[in-house]
Amino acid sequence: MYIAKPESTNTQQVGSVQRVLPVLPVGAINSPSHELEAQAKFFTQGETYSARVTQRVSERAFLVEVKADASQQFVLKMELGQQARVGQSLSLQYLREQPVMTFMLKQPANIYTGTTVNLSQTGSLLGQYLGQAEAQHASTRFEAIQTVTHFPFKPHVMAHDLQQALSRSGLFYESHLQGFSHGQYSLQQIKQEPQNQPGFNPANLMFQQLAVLEHQRFSWHGEVWSGQEMTWDVYEQRLPTDAEQSQQLSDEERLIASELNIDFPNLGAVKVKMSMMNGHLRIHLESETAQTYQLLQQQKAKLAESMHKNGQVLDGLTVGREQI
Repeated sequence: MYIAKPESTNTQQVGSVQRVLPVLPVGAINSPSHELEAQAKFFTQGETYSARVTQRVSERAFLVEVKADASQQFVLKMELGQQARVGQSLSLQYLREQPVMTFMLKQPANIYTGTTVNLSQTGSLLGQYLGQAEAQHASTRFEAIQTVTHFPFKPHVMAHDLQQALSRSGLFYESHLQGFSHGQYSLQQIKQEPQNQPGFNPANLMFQQLAVLEHQRFSWHGEVWSGQEMTWDVYEQRLPTDAEQSQQLSDEERLIASELNIDFPNLGAVKVKMSMMNGHLRIHLESETAQTYQLLQQQKAKLAESMHKNGQVLDGLTVGREQI
């Protein structure tokens, strides 16, 4: 996914496409992901599409017009690096929709030529692991092998168990090692992570770690309690106007979003979307069936009251119905 220096002086050098973001600022907490999901349906995995850089919006981000077919084209915000230029033509291969819509910048044979690069030992090892992960068709979503909690009806216990599931996934191992050196984690906690278990294979987990770094999104799937699977995403939600200031924000000022997808035996598929900033929480519930929608509408006042009693500052709680 890296582009060598071009021979032609008429074509600018562009780095790999790191991420795709919604173009327009949206107030609702569920709009950015929905916008990209709708656009993704017009692209076929593995296919290559022509595109053109139309506008610079920050030091590294640009608006790119991507032609999906003869009648459909979309303007997406992409991080192309500092060398991209307005008016530049690109060739983009569509890789995947989840956890975020992702393209790869292709290297035209008649413009770009490869060069010999000497990699460090660490770089070579990373390349080896990534090659293994690609060969095994590894997913960027972390697949849990243990049940998260055995106490789904005890909210405080379940919240603690969810936190432990994230912390012990191994995706943040290096950060925890740094914390261990400062006394923030015990040796026993470090030993519980996958990297210190017998038979550990680093390829897939390292692939997922790099995906978290690239997309700033933690994506998890597994058995949340006995017999019940769940998909869980946690990420920092940014509007295009926030991109430049994001690095200067404190943890409390960042808009952190979380999405839960659960297909219940009796309620059917339910999606929960939450966002929190400065201790203020917003929740949006979506149901697949009319019966569950009515039930959620009837019970949302009790849910809000319960959250207030537990010290949560709830700015909004909405219920909707949608095909999930």
